[in-house]
This record gives sequence, C-alpha cells and structure tokens, in this order.
Amino acid sequence: MKILHPTDFSECAARAEAVAVDLARKLGGDLVLVQALVEAPLYGEGFISHRDVQKVYDAQRKWSEETLEARAEQLRQSGVKTTWRVPTGGPHEEIIRTAEEERAGMIVMGTHGRSGLNRMLLGSVAERVIRLAPCPVLTVREPKAGREQ
Repeated sequence: MKILHPTDFSECAARAEAVAVDLARKLGGDLVLVQALVEAPLYGEGFISHRDVQKVYDAQRKWSEETLEARAEQLRQSGVKTTWRVPTGGPHEEIIRTAEEERAGMIVMGTHGRSGLNRMLLGSVAERVIRLAPCPVLTVREPKAGREQ
C-alpha cells in the first residue's frame, strides 16, 4: 500500500509524518512525501520584475526538492521505501491529483485547526482533501495547549 504524506514542513506536518512512517513500517507500505508549491500569478511588473519573482519560485522549488530528498534518504536508510513529489498548484488539488496518480491507499496529513472566520473564508486544505480524496484520509491534529498527544 502506498501512503501519501503531504507536508508544509510545519510541526503539525512532522507529527503526521511520524504517524505515516509508523503505518508504512507496520503495513510494509511505501511512503510518498508531497509538498505542493503555490505560485501566485504575476499580473504586472510592479516593484519586482517577473524574472526576480521566478528566481524566488525556483529557489523555493530547489529547497523543497532538496529537503524532501534528504528526508526520503533518511527514511530509506531506516528501511521505509520512500519517494517524493513537488507539484505546483492549489494544495488540496495537487494532493488529490498526486494520490490518484500514485494510487495511494491512504493519505496521512496534519491539520492546523483553523477556526472562526479564517475557516469560514479560507476553508481547510485537510477538509477539502477529506471530501475529495480517492482514498481514506487520516488527519493528525496539533495538541491543545498544555496537552501532548
């Protein structure tokens, strides 16, 4: 079974990764690390040129690829078959697309617990993935203040 783990490199994502790694080990599954890059469209030159903004996007991609490869190599050396992907687009859409392309049996991801107006206006990547994913989704929440998981 392939287990897809989307990450934004946050503490919450690290908690979810630990769960994904544990499941991959116990189930003898493969782990696929994913970070979706968001590149905002450029409507005008403004203060920063298109070329300068592209350099920032390229640097972000390079950092993501190097970071994911380093983590994947650590996991491989510990016995977990691990690959990674860095698609570009809306996070929930790219997570779902990657799960479909990889034929993932499960997605394990963190949730940041957005609430109130932010949640109403912005929604949640995890919520959208849960609603639209082609496979089961396990979410790992951040612990409440003063409580560890």
